[in-house]
Amino acid sequence: MRSSIPILLATIALFSCAGQRAPEGGPIDTDPPVVISTIPPNYTTRFSGRALTIEFSEYIDPRSLEGALFISPSLGPLTFDWSGREVEIEFNEDLRRNTTYVVTIGTDVADLNNKNKMAQAFTLAFTTGEDIDHGAIEGRVFTRLAGDSPQGVTIAAYRLNDIKPDTLDPRNTRPDYVTQTGKNGEFILRHLAFGSYRVIALRDEFKNLLYDPETDDYGIAGSDASLTPHDTLRSNVWMRLVREDTTALRLLKVTAQTRHVLRAEFSAPIVAQDLPPSWIRIADTVARRALSVLAVSPVFPQLKSVIVVTDSQEADMPYRLEVDSLRSQSGLGMNPLARSLVFSGSVTPDTLGPSVVSCSTGDSARGVELESPILIHFSVPVEKTGSEKAITVIDSGRISVPYRYRWISGASVELKPEAPLKSKVWHSIRIRPARIYNLHGKPGKDSLRVFRFQTIDRDLFSTIEGAVRDTGSIDVGGPIKVTAQQAAAKEAVEYTVRLEHAGAFILKDIPEGKYLLRAYRDRNGNDRFDPGRLFPYKPSERFTQYADTLKVRARWPLEGATMWLR
Repeated sequence: MRSSIPILLATIALFSCAGQRAPEGGPIDTDPPVVISTIPPNYTTRFSGRALTIEFSEYIDPRSLEGALFISPSLGPLTFDWSGREVEIEFNEDLRRNTTYVVTIGTDVADLNNKNKMAQAFTLAFTTGEDIDHGAIEGRVFTRLAGDSPQGVTIAAYRLNDIKPDTLDPRNTRPDYVTQTGKNGEFILRHLAFGSYRVIALRDEFKNLLYDPETDDYGIAGSDASLTPHDTLRSNVWMRLVREDTTALRLLKVTAQTRHVLRAEFSAPIVAQDLPPSWIRIADTVARRALSVLAVSPVFPQLKSVIVVTDSQEADMPYRLEVDSLRSQSGLGMNPLARSLVFSGSVTPDTLGPSVVSCSTGDSARGVELESPILIHFSVPVEKTGSEKAITVIDSGRISVPYRYRWISGASVELKPEAPLKSKVWHSIRIRPARIYNLHGKPGKDSLRVFRFQTIDRDLFSTIEGAVRDTGSIDVGGPIKVTAQQAAAKEAVEYTVRLEHAGAFILKDIPEGKYLLRAYRDRNGNDRFDPGRLFPYKPSERFTQYADTLKVRARWPLEGATMWLR
């Protein structure tokens, strides 16, 4: 009988040589891999080798390491040779003289069996000279969306000393130093040469160490960092990730609703204010006679269209509407190839005056905040003088409630109570359209529109109290906006308070739940956080975020939430 032992031994030998493979069986592995040894050891001086060896605590997915290993300065393409839990990495370029090399193993490295990722980035430093550089930059990255993980975000540092900083474009320039964030978004760049650095955060989707607009989230620090022999550490470099919109604004549709009213629709939200009539030019396409524009008002709340009031249009006459100077909320101008459209003049006369399109409270709403503003939107821009007298607010005892009026556009007015409303009380907003006129003197219908709402029960709410501190000496202009945002809601609601100077704050009437507490210095006063631009470079507005998620409970004021602007 022929023996099967040689066949069995050959089979075992074949599989044992097939490559790196983790042992099977045993309990599920949940431990992250770590580096347990390196050749050369950390902080080696006068190194002259052609390769380095790294040993991990467990078997590693080779592809994860090859995509998360960075050497600064670059040594070009690398060759990886695996043997069990060890890998030898061979250089294909000669080492420079008297140079510190920093090898960073990022947190995208995962074990082979269960894909557990490294909890923190690992750094190995060696030098071909006598001394190792010891500058460092540390900070933290906050994600764009509440549910996103802050781990594995690429931190890129660009040395500015030998270039003109204004010419640095991360879209086509790779960084001098690289690391990745840990589980909570924290990072540290070690062993940097002294000098000036621009530090950015990238969710580098293509793993190319370049910024790809509209694909990669990015974050920018509030200022560049400087490292000197007397100041070797720059700490608290905080960055908030955003997604850049690089698509220019486009005019999508123009509709003549009546002989005096047009509606123009755009591809993205625009600024929330009336536009100068000169930004809209209209002329017929036959004799090129201009049609006068009287007013241009955005349509709330989407802000993706405007109402244009004109002189009388000729029925069925073809007109061309052209938009000039308008920008989206992202700051992008009009696409030159999509800034004009042709429409036909309306045959519909203006038989109806202004009507109420919507009220921010809705009707029969409950839980309205005691100091919440009310927004009322009309169908067309109206004559503001006298219109405020057509809008009143009364409580359940039919007592008039004093409000301040502010026109945020020609077709939208904001009502803000002069004092906090009473808790758990029904109120009525009463609007008489017959006393409100459009720009051609036509009143609305002789009717009464009523919107009822009930204020919150204060016993079901609480407050968040704290302070915002600012010890900075530069970029200290502008008010400070403090926001509490619901941490888990699909459509997160924000509660905001404005501070003219750093100091104490109180956020009132906060429902029970978990909240992210943030603050930023509104440098340009536009009431929103500006994340800055990578190119042309513009630093982000300075901001801060409370370290922990806050749990708010009814009737239990939350105190002591102190934050420092970074």
